Amino acid sequence: MSGLLSGKPSPSSVRLAVGGFVLMFVQTYLLMLAPGIATHLRMIVWLVTFVSGASLIGALVGLPDPPPTDWRRRNGR
Repeated sequence: MSGLLSGKPSPSSVRLAVGGFVLMFVQTYLLMLAPGIATHLRMIVWLVTFVSGASLIGALVGLPDPPPTDWRRRNGR
């Protein structure tokens, strides 16, 4: 999978980036609604921040492509 910084990004990396940004927007929205947050809710906010940041980094870098499976069909078999 090619990352977002490549010339031709793959659809999977675009989906990861959009999903990460949606998670960040949801987190920001929830933070704006609550004037004071309890400790257990702060942990959830940090978890959402970690997941959205990891998906954004994964989208920017790109994940490795799976190896081709056509090597068994060589030599006319």
